[in-house]
Amino acid sequence: MALIGIDVSRYQGNIDWNQVKNSGISFAMLRGGYGQNNIDPFFHQNAAACRKFGIPFGIYWFSYAYNTQMAVQEAEYCTTLAKQYPVTWPLAYDLEYDTVRYAAQKGVTINKNLATDMVMAFCSRIKASGYIPMYYSNLDYYHRMFDTGRLPYDLWFAQYASEPSITGMAMWQYTSTGSVPGVSGDCDKNYSYKDYGKPSPSPGPSVPDEYTVQPGDTLSEIALRFGTTVSRLVQLNGISDPDRIYPGQQLKLSSASQSGSQYYTIRPGDTLSGIAARYGTTVSRLQSLNNISDPDKIYAGTKIRIN
Repeated sequence: MALIGIDVSRYQGNIDWNQVKNSGISFAMLRGGYGQNNIDPFFHQNAAACRKFGIPFGIYWFSYAYNTQMAVQEAEYCTTLAKQYPVTWPLAYDLEYDTVRYAAQKGVTINKNLATDMVMAFCSRIKASGYIPMYYSNLDYYHRMFDTGRLPYDLWFAQYASEPSITGMAMWQYTSTGSVPGVSGDCDKNYSYKDYGKPSPSPGPSVPDEYTVQPGDTLSEIALRFGTTVSRLVQLNGISDPDRIYPGQQLKLSSASQSGSQYYTIRPGDTLSGIAARYGTTVSRLQSLNNISDPDKIYAGTKIRIN
C-alpha cells in the first residue's frame, strides 16, 4: 500500500504541520533551496515542524546547474541542510524546464547527455554523503531528457493523471492541486511506493554551543531550529536589534559557551573596516585581537575574534 505525502516550498507559506499530521499525511518532501545556495525561506521552519510532529521528510533541490561541477555543488548545499536534521527520506535533484531556460541564457544547451550527467553527479555525491539519492522528472523529460538506463537511482515521477504512464518509480506526484488540512491553497500530493523509514527516537535534537549565521537566516528561524527563543539568543549574544544579523556572524546558542568572545567568519567581499563598523569596534582593535599585520589582507573562511 502506498504512503501519501506532500511536497512544499515557500509558495505554501506558513503551514500548520500538526493539522497535516492529523490528516493522515505520512511524509513530506521539503524544498531545501535552489541554484547557488539560495535557501528556501520556509525550509528551516518546515523542517523543524516536521521533526516536532514526527513527520518523516526528505529534501529536494531545484537545480540551476549547467555543468556537472555545479550539480555537485548543489548536492553539497542540500546535504549541508540535511545534516542539521534527522532526515531519512531521499535528497532529490529537481531539473525542470526553468533549469534548461536558465542554462540557455548562459549560452549552454542542456541536452539528454548533459542532463543525465548532472543527475549522476548530484546523486553520486548525495550517496557518498550517506543519504538516499533521488531525481525528479515529468513524463516529457523522462523520455526526452534523461537516459534512465544510466540512472540507478530512485525516480520521483510527476504526472497529473488518474494513472501514471510508466512503472517502476519510487514516488509519484499525482496532483498539483491537492487539498490538505493545514496547508492554504493548492498543494502537490504524492504516493510513495517505498517507506524510507522514520528517524530513531531521541530525547531531542543535538544543539551545538555556537552557530554560524548563513545567508537568509533570521533570528526567529535559528531559535526555532535549535529549540530556543529569540529573547534568549538576544541575551546570550548582546544583540541590540534582532532583525539585524549577518552571514558569518557567530552566535552563542547556550550558556555553555562562556568565553565571552565573539567571532566572525570572513566571507568573500568583506573588508576589515566593514566588519569593524558592523560590530561597533575599530580596525586597530581587530588587528590587535587577531594579530593582523596588514588590514587589507584578510581571507574568506578565516574566523576572527571580534571582542
